[in-house]
Amino acid sequence: MKFYTWKDIERYCLIKRNQWNEKILSIDAYPDEMIVYMRNGIREEQVKDVLYDLFPRNFDKENDFIRLDRDTEQIRVSFETEEGGVDKPMMPLFEKVIYKGCAYPEKNLNKLECPVIVFHSYKGGVGRTLSLLAFAKAWTNIRAEKLLIVDSDIEAPGLSWIQGENNENAFSYLDLLTLIQDENDIEDIVEDAVKEIGNLSISIETEQQKVQHIFLQTSRYDEQLFDLYASPDTVIREKDKEYILADVLSRMAQQLGASAVLVDLRAGISEYSAPLLFDPRVKKFFVTSTSSQSVIGTGKLLQYVSRGLAISEDSNLPTILLSMVPNGLTTFEKNDIVKQLIACFDTDEDHAQLLDNMVVELPFASELVHLTNLQQILDNLKGRDMYAKIEEIVKQYYAVTDSHDLRYTEEDRTELLKNIYEFANQQISAEANGAVKLLLTEPIKNLCNRYSTQIPTAVVCGTKGSGKTFLYRQLIANMNWSTFCKSVNYDYKDSGEGWFVPVLAPKNIIQLNDVMRHCIDMVNNQISCAEVSVDVYGENSQYLEKQVLREQDWIKYWEQLLVSSVNSKFSSFSELSTELRKIDKKIVFLIDGLEEILRSVSTNVVQQKAVQVLCQDIINMISARYDNIGIILFLRSDMAQNAIIVNYEQFKQAHSYAALKWTSNEALRLVVWIVSQSVEDFYDSSVPIEVASQEVINRHLEKLWGLKLGRNDSNEAYSSRWILAALSDFNGQLQARDIIRFLKYASQPVIKKAPYEDRILMPGEIRHAVSVCSTEKISEIRTEYADLKPILDKLENLSSEKKVLPLNLGDDALTSQEEKLMIQEGYLTRDGDKLYLPEIIRHALGFRYEKGARPKVLSLLLKHA
Repeated sequence: MKFYTWKDIERYCLIKRNQWNEKILSIDAYPDEMIVYMRNGIREEQVKDVLYDLFPRNFDKENDFIRLDRDTEQIRVSFETEEGGVDKPMMPLFEKVIYKGCAYPEKNLNKLECPVIVFHSYKGGVGRTLSLLAFAKAWTNIRAEKLLIVDSDIEAPGLSWIQGENNENAFSYLDLLTLIQDENDIEDIVEDAVKEIGNLSISIETEQQKVQHIFLQTSRYDEQLFDLYASPDTVIREKDKEYILADVLSRMAQQLGASAVLVDLRAGISEYSAPLLFDPRVKKFFVTSTSSQSVIGTGKLLQYVSRGLAISEDSNLPTILLSMVPNGLTTFEKNDIVKQLIACFDTDEDHAQLLDNMVVELPFASELVHLTNLQQILDNLKGRDMYAKIEEIVKQYYAVTDSHDLRYTEEDRTELLKNIYEFANQQISAEANGAVKLLLTEPIKNLCNRYSTQIPTAVVCGTKGSGKTFLYRQLIANMNWSTFCKSVNYDYKDSGEGWFVPVLAPKNIIQLNDVMRHCIDMVNNQISCAEVSVDVYGENSQYLEKQVLREQDWIKYWEQLLVSSVNSKFSSFSELSTELRKIDKKIVFLIDGLEEILRSVSTNVVQQKAVQVLCQDIINMISARYDNIGIILFLRSDMAQNAIIVNYEQFKQAHSYAALKWTSNEALRLVVWIVSQSVEDFYDSSVPIEVASQEVINRHLEKLWGLKLGRNDSNEAYSSRWILAALSDFNGQLQARDIIRFLKYASQPVIKKAPYEDRILMPGEIRHAVSVCSTEKISEIRTEYADLKPILDKLENLSSEKKVLPLNLGDDALTSQEEKLMIQEGYLTRDGDKLYLPEIIRHALGFRYEKGARPKVLSLLLKHA
């Protein structure tokens, strides 16, 4: 570092404080002298050694001076005892904070009478004042209470100018600063300010009412601005006045009958804004555009604001409003911005989720770019998505809670948890004995609608646990297509019932035996040419396991297997169709559980051919030629992708209408349905769950697990969003099995006394359930996806220092085939040269995040949900 002036010396000493504070109490630098105050018991020679270590090129130990790096300038060094030095208190100014490890005072400050909320930006023109006005409008709409709105931007008082002409008779912000600088008694300052504040106001009208908010303009006349006497940085330099500004504003608001203070701060790294930015009691909103200048500058500010800021549920964390986001900005580019901003905050793994809500994107509205007066701005905010997002923030942090809200006693909760656990445990597998009632997801509606006048020839794709066997059971229980469609409220037009023949079934169906037998008995009873074996699905499974070991004519094989399942005398579809036509009957083949027999489709060419022929050639043949023969093939998505080498995307699109993919909305709907089956009167809407609006679903979810994993106004993550991310994969899919399993474990109490009475499931129980679900998920993947087991083993066996997201595996990098398989299944994603794991397997594999990486993973997980 070059030392051109005495100020460079002073700054360098402050930067290197940790290297000298053991022997030196303080250092005072001046243009011609530096005074070093030695601690008691420390000799001058020892201190000189410290200074030489600091300035090896510049300090002259013999003559006690520091030589500057220009001409022959030098600064004399004097040594004094500890008694003359001063260990200076914390002062909320950038010039002081940058040299401190913590930006906040050690002592606790007095609680503010009214909340003080400030809006700041590194650059002007990014929507800071607009965001403040949107906040004031939302406050008016939600709370209908008066605000004290302050324009403290001394260098560019935009809010004052937007509001209208300066009122020379109205008390100003600069008047208030003068009072604070000249007076010592805070009560006198507040009393005088309240008495003089006048009637200058900002009027905001909502659909319900109009509220006159008190406005404190920057100045009364131009000379106040151009001939400054007092400024925020000067008024706090006096003893015991370091944090007086927020105190005065808060007390003024309280005496004026306002419920909060909104302050429009000076942009940039300005000491005019510092006293409020570094007051730990003040809520900060930082507004930034997506431009590099704005993001980098905002990051610089956050690095200092975050110093020493404890990250906890109740911390007064800032909120970052990402404004003016262009339509062409990609998700990855937005994620990088979020990561860059979040990385300014230090937190451990257990508290990383507390930063999930810190960055809020404000939807862009071109109509709000060029606005000239206050009323125009307020009028244009109406109906904008940007305003709606600000309104959400106000509701979250500042909505008045209703004392008459639903409350659960400990006894109530114990009973409710028991009911949810029993029902979820019963439904954890499709083979459960309990009364499984199908919640209609969009794919099932599409399937019934598509085949409302004929029997189906469909491929139903889905991941393991997506609900294929749930649907298979429902079909078997209804015994024919017509009855099934009617059970889900579809008007089935076709005259033939379409009796189900279970050609193949999952192996673990011991609890389905009675239902299967009843279905088979009905087929034999209703179709005179049928002689379906009572164990037809088991016999076919054994036969197929032998045949997949060798290549053969798979079209002929599948045709023979299907028709012989009805009667061993049949050898072709044509023969079966002729007999069915004689008796005016129809049948539908059901096939599930292929993945349990064909376990190596990803690598075995014979098995790939077997699957490809069945889901393409056989399906197409039946659809084109036979109107009295149907088929529903339940196929795991990865099997289809591995078997259909040519035109897979075309195949996927053709059958996408029936793909069992649980979107986030459907998953949350399923949660409400399960709890409604478990808890009497939980669902209180007159609209059926399957067609209820998202607002209705969200209202019931808040009754179940709260708005957040903590109080509504805490820094905790939003419950629904956090749970969805924890259970999703990178393909945007959630599995019904995982959702039900989550409810099962979350309804097992893990805390002695519930901290909240407004919900059934507690945050501790939710986090515990996710951890258990992650462990069981890994175990299932290893069992059900043989090709993924060695990959998971490799990741699990990494050393702890390498278990960091994003992945940087080096010599332990996954092969291209391993990476392809993991990405295909949604258990890995690549962002440039970085690899990420989803939450559902991250927990069990023991991976942690590097700073700022978590929000990117959440965004990727919820991108398609």
